[in-house]
Amino acid sequence: MVQLLAAGLFALFGSVAFAQFDPHFKPGHQTIVQLFEWRYQHIEHECRSYLGPHGFGGVQLSPVNEVRDSRPPTWTNRYEPISYKLSGRSGSESALRSMITGCNEAGVRVYVEVVFNHMSRASVGDAATTTRGTAGSIVNPAARDYPDAPYIAADFNDPCTIVNANDPHELRNCWKEDRPDLNHGLARVRQRIVDYLNRLLALGVAGFFIDSALYMWPHDLRAIYDRLQNLSTTVSAGFASGARPFVCYDLSYHQPGVTPNISWKEYAELGVLTQDRFALDIGEVLLRRKPFHYFVHLGTRLGYMPRERALIYVNNPALLRQPDADGDLLVVSMRNARAYRIALAFMLAHRYGLARITSSYEFSNLTEGPPVDAQGQIAPVQYSADGGCLRPWICEHRWPAVAKMVQFRRATIGTGIASWVDNGQNQIGFCRDRSGFVAFNAEISLTLKAKLYTCLEAGTYCDLISDAALLEGDSGAECRGTQVVVDDDGQADIFIKTQLEEPFVALLATKKLN
Repeated sequence: MVQLLAAGLFALFGSVAFAQFDPHFKPGHQTIVQLFEWRYQHIEHECRSYLGPHGFGGVQLSPVNEVRDSRPPTWTNRYEPISYKLSGRSGSESALRSMITGCNEAGVRVYVEVVFNHMSRASVGDAATTTRGTAGSIVNPAARDYPDAPYIAADFNDPCTIVNANDPHELRNCWKEDRPDLNHGLARVRQRIVDYLNRLLALGVAGFFIDSALYMWPHDLRAIYDRLQNLSTTVSAGFASGARPFVCYDLSYHQPGVTPNISWKEYAELGVLTQDRFALDIGEVLLRRKPFHYFVHLGTRLGYMPRERALIYVNNPALLRQPDADGDLLVVSMRNARAYRIALAFMLAHRYGLARITSSYEFSNLTEGPPVDAQGQIAPVQYSADGGCLRPWICEHRWPAVAKMVQFRRATIGTGIASWVDNGQNQIGFCRDRSGFVAFNAEISLTLKAKLYTCLEAGTYCDLISDAALLEGDSGAECRGTQVVVDDDGQADIFIKTQLEEPFVALLATKKLN
């Protein structure tokens, strides 16, 4: 194997002291989980029983405001605001408040996905058709009349269709998929959005994921952020005095074959930015046989945005519903569980970006909403005897290897990438300085059997992935998995069969055995 030093590959892009880049994780916590379409009571339970105890850093909520009601629900309805009432299909305002408090107490920060680029579209047919929201509000989208927001026709940009996504004026002033486009240059529109976000901050959230940010002018987004209040300093929230909200801006554009010629640099100082490219690239590597070697220079040398600016993920709800012309997904998913596990483990092992895991559900068509019960409410999440979730909930964050790699990420945070090694194709390994080592075998039929440099001190280490104990890694702790011997030169014999569903190993300096 050819060994390449990865030191110095990650040039920093200015200071990361800006408050909007800080997710405010509690000490010892890392990684965000998007509990897509979960009810609030189940999110609170998950924070207290699993996410907090396993060191996850935060949870991303689906939009919490009143949205268009439909039976059965579609997932896209969640992104069609009716008003800013805190009564959506995940529960009431009181349930939301209880969940935020419970998650904060468990050490898990809460981030709300917010939609304020547009409001709900009109129904197909009669222009006078009214639409009902999940809190009972009645609106007339065709007339741009949203009395409980409140918005009137004068608060919106004139109707127009996005034909040329490379025209920034068209992209940001026309209507996204026929949804009435708010005019964020108006002071009264900005104020209503600020009021909505400030209500959520008062409840104790740590920040926001801004949906459809690519469709809004950066200066308008800056004006809105600058008017937000500080994070809550209540005992349950526990934020420091003067702490500012974390913000991540969604720069996705999901029209097949089209990539708007708008640079992420226009948004770079506003906050963390979504990086769809990582999901598409890891999908290309694991599903379409671009070699894993491709990621040797993951970061700015590969043309990515700087790591402290990026939110990365291996898929998201939109990408999971965006097949190519042949009907194949562009990203990893449960269709290929082995590739899915490799992708998640690699994302968590690497230092690039702020990592987010999508916790999804099964669906049979591209518009299908969350699982529902006999009353049409979001179905409860139920658990299996082995700690996973019963279908149709998938709960990727509960896969043992994922939880273990979150532990690896927590133990190696702040360290660099060193001593990258690969076979030119799909077997790779690298160190996180002297804190940890990982190796992956993404080959289809070639076993990884090699002596690799681990950057670790001589001794015997417990492989995190095969360790059934899932201990926190104190020196001398019990190991119920594969033991790996590192010699005086830092070398170890690594053996990974291709038949494994989790074909990777992870060693931590803290898992050295006596």
